[in-house]
Amino acid sequence: METAVSTELSSRRAEATREPQDGTSAEPGSESAARPAPESAPEAGPEHGAGPGPVRLSRWSRAVLGLAAALVALVTGLQLAAMLLAASPPNTLSQQYRVQLNWWITPWLGQNWKLFGPDPQDTNLTLLARVRETDGAQSGWVDLTAMDYAAVRHDPMPSHANENELRLAWDAYEKSAPGGAQQAMLRQYLVNFVIERLSPSIPGTYTAVQLEARNTPMPLPGTTAVPSSNEQDLPWWTLTDQKGSL
Repeated sequence: METAVSTELSSRRAEATREPQDGTSAEPGSESAARPAPESAPEAGPEHGAGPGPVRLSRWSRAVLGLAAALVALVTGLQLAAMLLAASPPNTLSQQYRVQLNWWITPWLGQNWKLFGPDPQDTNLTLLARVRETDGAQSGWVDLTAMDYAAVRHDPMPSHANENELRLAWDAYEKSAPGGAQQAMLRQYLVNFVIERLSPSIPGTYTAVQLEARNTPMPLPGTTAVPSSNEQDLPWWTLTDQKGSL
């Protein structure tokens, strides 16, 4: 009898201390038993702070973007083709469309390079200038080339403007067709550089400017003869203001 009672008490104690399957304590009234089971986290979605979805363009927006891309591609192709024809040796296409090429390339998109071979410089250019002031007095000749040489000599990173700006402006003017609109524009381009260089050394108001170019051929390798210079004096160019406008 006592054995049966002891067995029954042991079974009840074991059953009372056994943890239920839902994670709460078996003892009634305990803190673990009163705590509710944790709820599962809601799935992320647009209503729970997810990032915005992809932007869908309207039909008109896609049409405008496509038209703009096609226009950019067309202009780029025309520019590359025009540059190739303008820089290549004379051929059937460049001669047939010479007027259209000049309208497209000249003056802002001109190229100064050769496609099938270099064009090395074979002369030394010295460009001098003088000005006439409002009282009629004329200044002495100023060696603009020497000023540029002094600015780049012993400079580890010389300015491209001091190295080539004045020389290229003179070459472009000298090779332009006389009396044309392009030559007038290149003359104004050249005068702007001349006045910019003269202003610090010759103060005052200018009414006219004159240029002199001296071209000295480079001696051939192995020769000691000093070639003679070819001097070219340009007429006086009248200025309308101090900024160099003709």
